Amino acid sequence: MQGDYDMHRYVKSYHLPPVLTGKSVLDIGTASGYFALECARRGAAVTAIDVYDKPLLNDLLPLLHADVHYVRKSIYDLDEAFGQFDVVICGSLLLHLPDPLGAIQRIRSVCAGRAIISTSCPEDSRSTFRPICEFLGLKATDGDYWFYWSLGMVALRRMLLAAGFSKVEHEEHFVLATEPGRREYVSPHVGMTALV
Repeated sequence: MQGDYDMHRYVKSYHLPPVLTGKSVLDIGTASGYFALECARRGAAVTAIDVYDKPLLNDLLPLLHADVHYVRKSIYDLDEAFGQFDVVICGSLLLHLPDPLGAIQRIRSVCAGRAIISTSCPEDSRSTFRPICEFLGLKATDGDYWFYWSLGMVALRRMLLAAGFSKVEHEEHFVLATEPGRREYVSPHVGMTALV
């Protein structure tokens, strides 16, 4: 099953702990389930959420016997009652959400340890000290979703701290590009880890 992105090429930019045995992980916006499956491979018990009735991940789980549980849920519906997770991952989702700060607050409400976040960013994210939140407001041509935001590194860091995380580390820029033969997207990204 071929996806739009080969996330194995980018996994180092996310600074996942190499061993997750005994840890609980929440993968938000799981889509095809790359991070859910990678964290399960590293020993974690994983809960994966997305807004879809039948994500690609559900087709893979019976074949792989991975410790992953899928729940249909929006990031905006997360709260303390859903549980507390040692690691929360949210990759390339904030750009599609109308309220990214509200989403980060929801991430903080379920995070007991660290949150690993990536999102699209402006070209000058690495070099500017300004907290840039650029509103794109572009409807996708291949589905019913939007590209709302491009968030600079400083803005994302400040949002994480404003949401209640104590510090941020592993700030890294990379370019996320689709695989040959797929819909062509090339997007500068920023990723970082926020600690409780």
